[in-house]
Amino acid sequence: MLNAANQISGWSGAFILRRLSYLVNLTTFSSFALRDWFKAMSLFNRYSYRSLVSQIIFTGIDALPTIIFLAMVTGFVFTFRMISIFDSIADTVSILNYFVVMEMGPMIAGIILISRTGSAITVDLANMKLHKEIDALELMGIDINNFLVAPRILGVTLSQLSISIVFTVVTLSVGILLSALLISPTFFKYFADVITGLSPVVLIVFIIKNLLFGLFIGSIACYHGLKVTQSATEVPQQTQKSIVNSLLMLFIIDGVFALLMI
Repeated sequence: MLNAANQISGWSGAFILRRLSYLVNLTTFSSFALRDWFKAMSLFNRYSYRSLVSQIIFTGIDALPTIIFLAMVTGFVFTFRMISIFDSIADTVSILNYFVVMEMGPMIAGIILISRTGSAITVDLANMKLHKEIDALELMGIDINNFLVAPRILGVTLSQLSISIVFTVVTLSVGILLSALLISPTFFKYFADVITGLSPVVLIVFIIKNLLFGLFIGSIACYHGLKVTQSATEVPQQTQKSIVNSLLMLFIIDGVFALLMI
């Protein structure tokens, strides 16, 4: 019995230490990358922003059709049903602001970014590392952090916030509009009620949560992409680790914010 308890405690302790070590390495990696980018960035030099803009277009703008479609479906399945069910028995505005604005918007946007952009970044950097393109750039004196890593991290971070806003607005608008058209025109009042019900604290938490989601998604994708060394089999392995760790980080961050909001 004692041996079993020691094994369990030893396993859990090793797991926690590995997670903490991973978090420290990831934080250091992203901090150095962003430091190098901001140090080399020239405010009026358009070349400083070319990689960043390209990443935002791929991550945010190209994902808008998918985001809008999912938001419309969610607005019908979730928001419309919530308004029709809870209107007479609960504070529907508070429920919508919490579940749609604080939870569903950031989480669904983050999951889409992980599956669509995070995996693509990992594969892209992994193949560049595998085919010695990273080494070639470094031999040319190009800072990889400034040229490849930081623009991807910042692009994903800004895109996470942007598509989360789009998803939230469309989800709420579609649900309220359907409720007003199909049930009662009085439900149009929710457009104003939801806006006035958004306190400064909710807006600040929404922004910070999305920025953290995007920061970790981009950092984890780049981190695992550059961990590939010499075998092609490492590419799917690191991609899988990137997806799993990104999802795990999203739920951890979301759980921390849920505790802080109690």
